[in-house]
This record gives sequence, C-alpha cells and structure tokens, in this order.
Amino acid sequence: VKGPLMLAMGIHPKVSSASSACMIMYTSFTATTSFFVFGLLKMDYAVVCVIMGLALTFVGQLGLSAIIKALGRDSLIVFSIAGVVGLSAILMGFHSMIAIMTPGHEEPEANFCDAGE
Repeated sequence: VKGPLMLAMGIHPKVSSASSACMIMYTSFTATTSFFVFGLLKMDYAVVCVIMGLALTFVGQLGLSAIIKALGRDSLIVFSIAGVVGLSAILMGFHSMIAIMTPGHEEPEANFCDAGE
C-alpha cells in the first residue's frame, strides 16, 4: 500500500521501493515479536519462512537490479510493485471465495488471552 502511495506522490521509484521494504521489514519484525512473546509462534515454521524470505528477496533484488541496469528503465520497479499488489488482491479474492464455498467453514476464534492455556 505504501509503495504505490509514494509513487503517486511523485517519489522516485527506487526511493519508494526501498522505503516500503524497510517499513514492511519493521512491521513484520514487530508482529513476529508479538507472536513470540504471546507464545503463538511455531519456531520450525518461522525458521523456514525467514530463510526462504531472505533468500528469495536476495535473488529477486539481484535479478531486478540486473534487468534495470541492462535496460536502464526504473519503470520496472513501478511495474513490479503494481504486479505484486494486483496479484495479491486476486489471490485473496480467490482464497475468500473458496473459503466461503467450503461447506461447514467457520472462522476459528482466536484470543490472545487464551494463548498460554
């Protein structure tokens, strides 16, 4: 959300991409810390997600940087941000439709106060 907003404000795509990445990293870290403090974090799952996230971010950064350098077009950053936002909106819609159409589907109740019990 922040990336496209900064682009609409006229901020350079490289600055927008770097700033939104830092904001996302900070938000993810604080959310993970909260889950850890309340005992809701599955460590085996978290380790796999951290390793995959770091590795794939590194590969994506190298790949996109090489393409931008070869073509000399910063607009690819804008297109990648738009692609991620669009794809996530479509996939969330599909996930919601499948969840709604599943017979007997009910959202589980989650309560932080009951986490330690």
